[in-house]
Amino acid sequence: MSQIDRYAYTSRIRHLDPAQKTGLAALVIILCLILPRPAVGVGAVLWMGMLTVWWGGIPLPVVGRVLLAEFLFLLLAVVGVVLSFSWEPPPVGFWSLQLGPLWISTNQGSLALAGLLVSRAFGATAAMNFLALTTPFIDLVDLLRRLRVSPVLIDLMDVMYRFVFVLLDSMGRIATAQQSRLGYATRRAAWRSSGLLASRLFVDAYQRSQRMQTALASRGYYGDLRVLPLDYRHDGRVYLLTAAVVVSLLLAGSRA
Repeated sequence: MSQIDRYAYTSRIRHLDPAQKTGLAALVIILCLILPRPAVGVGAVLWMGMLTVWWGGIPLPVVGRVLLAEFLFLLLAVVGVVLSFSWEPPPVGFWSLQLGPLWISTNQGSLALAGLLVSRAFGATAAMNFLALTTPFIDLVDLLRRLRVSPVLIDLMDVMYRFVFVLLDSMGRIATAQQSRLGYATRRAAWRSSGLLASRLFVDAYQRSQRMQTALASRGYYGDLRVLPLDYRHDGRVYLLTAAVVVSLLLAGSRA
C-alpha cells in the first residue's frame, strides 16, 4: 500500500460519501480554470490545504511537503513561458540578460501569464490532493459505478492502479539485488543493470498478468469485477462548506 493510500484509509472523513468530496474538489478545479485571477488559485490552495489538514486529519508536514514539491515542479514547467532565448537582442520593453551571443529575456506580460498559469495549476492540484489524501481508490471506483461508467473502463482502472504498485515493488527488489552485487558500481555496469532491470520488469509484468487472468477465470470472472458495497455517511454540512468555498473564490475572481 502506498503512503497516499495509508493516509486516505485513516482520514477522518474516510467514510464520508465520495460524491460529496469529489463534487467539492471538482467545483474548485472548475473555478480555478474559468476565473482568470491568480487570487483564485491562491484561495483554492489555502482552502484545500486547510480542509485536508483540519477536516481530513492529514498531518500538516505531509501536506506541506506535497504542496512544496508540486509548486517547484510547476515553477520549472513555466520557465518556457517566462524566459525567451534568442541570438538577437530582444525588442524594447523586455528585460534581458546577455550570456555571450545568447540573449535571455522576459517582460511583464510573460511574468503575469506565468503567475496565472502557476496559480491555476496549483489550486487545481491542491483540490486533487484533498481528494487523493482523504478518499481511497475503491471509494472512487464505487462512485464511478454509481455514475454508470462502463464496467470495462472501471476494471482497467482497477488493474492499472494495482499493477503500478506491484511493479514498483518488484522494481525496488530487483534494484536492491543488483546493488548488493555491485551492479551500479561503474557507468558501464549501471547501463547493463538498467537494461536488465527493464527487461526483467517487462517479463514480470507479463507473467503477473497471465496469473491474474487465470485466477479471475477460475473464480467465474465474466467481465465485471465486483466488490462488497460500502456504507457511506452523508453529511449535509458539506453543502454549506462547499457554498462557502465557492462564494469566496467567486469573490476573489471578481476583484480587479
